Amino acid sequence: MKVANILRRFTFEEWGGTESVVWNTSRCLVNKNCTADILCTKALAALEEEHLHGLMIRRFPYFYPYFPMNSSRKLQLDKKGGNPYCLKMLEYLRDSEYDILHCHTMERLADCVKLAAEIRKVPYVISFHGGCLDVPKSELDEMMKPLNRTFNYGKIFDWMLGYNRNFIEKANGIICVGFNEYELVKKKYSNKLVEYIPNGVDDEYFSKKPTVDFKHNYNIPLDAEIILCVSRIDYQKNQKQLLELMNEIKNDGGKEHLVIIGPVTAVNYYKEMRRMIECFGLIDRVTVIEGLKPESEYLHAAYHAADVFILPSLHEPFGIVVLEAWSSGLPVISSRVGGLEKIIDDHETGLLFEPESLDGLLKAWKELKAKPDLRDKLVKQAGDTVRKYFTWDRITDKLLNFYNKVIDEFKGKS
Repeated sequence: MKVANILRRFTFEEWGGTESVVWNTSRCLVNKNCTADILCTKALAALEEEHLHGLMIRRFPYFYPYFPMNSSRKLQLDKKGGNPYCLKMLEYLRDSEYDILHCHTMERLADCVKLAAEIRKVPYVISFHGGCLDVPKSELDEMMKPLNRTFNYGKIFDWMLGYNRNFIEKANGIICVGFNEYELVKKKYSNKLVEYIPNGVDDEYFSKKPTVDFKHNYNIPLDAEIILCVSRIDYQKNQKQLLELMNEIKNDGGKEHLVIIGPVTAVNYYKEMRRMIECFGLIDRVTVIEGLKPESEYLHAAYHAADVFILPSLHEPFGIVVLEAWSSGLPVISSRVGGLEKIIDDHETGLLFEPESLDGLLKAWKELKAKPDLRDKLVKQAGDTVRKYFTWDRITDKLLNFYNKVIDEFKGKS
């Protein structure tokens, strides 16, 4: 089987859940005697083409149809929320032979995939990674801020290219990584093939002992108790709540040190975080690392150096970093939102608190500190859960079965 994975951007320096899913499932597909190419725009990337681990990564020129479009606006859209044209990708898909197209993005690139599939007479499936039907309005408004006071001349091109935004309705299959969204999609598109396929983790990699000293490399005291959060630095991920937690506990006599790792996708939000760190007097107790490559040994070591992993997201379809923490033997505290509520069994594999509730977060953190037996139980049962349900090999088997189901149905209708 020959598969084309289409996404908005793919670069190891700006890594997120979508990139992780595409990268790891593609590698597993290759191991299962499939061809899996990765196609995307050139956003945030220097190389047009790469060949790694039996995979081809090809990047195409693109543009945003807004005026004026300065470099600052373009960078913000590249990082999050961009809706570009990528005509060279359309040409490439039109002239290439794939058995199935897998779209990991929405809007114009999804329309591009739909059009290419119609021309080539092949099926396509679309994945909802960042949420589609359950994204909070506040998050959508924040993503659109770079386009304030600009003129959108893209409607003319949309009409010329036949982009009419019915790419979900025309898709031959839909994949949801979040169970909440799966239930919504299954109800709305009851006549379609819809599958819940969660994210996975390389348990073997994250469970092994690291080869580098994380605390020493980042000048963190050896006796510090690390509170870790790995995620994009973004209003959606709500890292400011962790700063509020540190402000609450800084005078309790403990040795807590907050480590936040992730690429900055909301620059203004990050500036607000830096101001809070100074205002709270936390400069010596907070370390922010603006992104590590997914296979960085220091990212691996950060999980093993930490004492607890906290994810305070306001919206989270899945939360792949929770699986990485579990595989590393780290207890998890998370907000009770989206897919996190589905994968975390409260007081069995992790602790949940109500989103934006500092009191709830503080209570969960204190409970974990006070009950070592609870900590041990969470770590053991979370590790068992990962190995039973969330290895990339298991996830890719589900994906491959879904591809075959979609292809068979498509051929039956042709």
